[in-house]
Amino acid sequence: MSGGENNWKPAALSRIESEEEAPNGFKWLIFAGIGLKSKMLEPINPNDWKMIISNLEPWGEIPNGEIVVEEVINTDKGINLKLNNNDEFWLAEFFPWGTDGRFRARISLAPTGSDVPIGGYTWNGMDIISLKKWNNVVRDIDSKLHDAISSNDLEKSKQIIFHSSAAIGRYHKAVENARVTPNDSKRWNQRLANLEALLRANIIWRAPHTRDTVCVINIGDIRFSDMINDDSDEYKIHFSRPRLADSIIKPECEFPAIRDFSSLLHDLNRIYFSCDSEIKMSDLRLALIEGWRSTAPPIWCSKKVFYTPRGGAFFWEYEQCLLDVIESVSHQSGKPEPAVSIIQDVTYLQKSMFSHRTIAALSFMTGFFSVTGFYQYIIGGSDEFIFPLVLVPVTVGIFLSYRKLAPSPETPILRKWN
Repeated sequence: MSGGENNWKPAALSRIESEEEAPNGFKWLIFAGIGLKSKMLEPINPNDWKMIISNLEPWGEIPNGEIVVEEVINTDKGINLKLNNNDEFWLAEFFPWGTDGRFRARISLAPTGSDVPIGGYTWNGMDIISLKKWNNVVRDIDSKLHDAISSNDLEKSKQIIFHSSAAIGRYHKAVENARVTPNDSKRWNQRLANLEALLRANIIWRAPHTRDTVCVINIGDIRFSDMINDDSDEYKIHFSRPRLADSIIKPECEFPAIRDFSSLLHDLNRIYFSCDSEIKMSDLRLALIEGWRSTAPPIWCSKKVFYTPRGGAFFWEYEQCLLDVIESVSHQSGKPEPAVSIIQDVTYLQKSMFSHRTIAALSFMTGFFSVTGFYQYIIGGSDEFIFPLVLVPVTVGIFLSYRKLAPSPETPILRKWN
């Protein structure tokens, strides 16, 4: 067995074995403590493939006949099995805490060349195992990016970041004609409220969100380690499993495409934080934005969507930081950086946006006087026409100035990177 045996379980939480009904060959585990709770399925004997699948419903292409478990591999997202089916090897990936229910829809929309399962097993509608043919493709884009940033190679860093972001944009382009539902600001804000409550955070962030941030079948947790470079002009994506935080605070809503972008953006934060580099973070973030915009539906990556007072990428970047802290608390593994430092600097970002509201209020006042003046001229018989007319360009100018003051998405939240 390779890897740490419990690295996909919340090590700091107390383990309770549940008597709740489970499929044959599995048992429910409940982890609780420190105000957190996680529920997951674990195979009783990972080497007994026949027992594991005896009570599960198959879908897609699966191995048949005599199957031998060659290797049990523990990852941070669950158990993997290397299966031998008459010298044809398969990879079985377990979903300890299931999925969001849109797993198969997601992989059906994946662009050609993506690393996705071709079959699997479910139980009572819950995704339990995914299957794909074993391959020896090395996913090391994250290591290459780390090396490029550490060596101050700006062009190489931007190239990797651009292609990675363009890859998720191609997925979003494929999703554009699939199931798209209206903005769900209320649930998105409630999710952040729940995260903040679990962590007893002293920061609150709510946003109205623009109408263009519609709900899509999003990727979920996406990182540079999920990128595949097969020497073509385009990167491909390995569609990974949900992260541990999703077992502690389950998503109860659908999300916009910009959340996928922000997931990759925060992974850039992690990599950059681990490097000692002279490259400006703003240059790297700009490359990420440009890469996504080069392939994603324009309306999903417009200036309106990135507009910070209405959420933007910062809102979802903040959520990713909270998820990092949730996982760290569940493991008691120390402060996750740069997540903690970014959260601490959110306050300064919010203060700057709040101070800008004075200008917005001034714009509202001049606009109000302009509309009132026109009303009095048209309805009230006033002779004053020049004053409200002059206030029109003044109102527009002040309002545009206010919008320009909004934090730019390529500017990091963490002040020491600016």
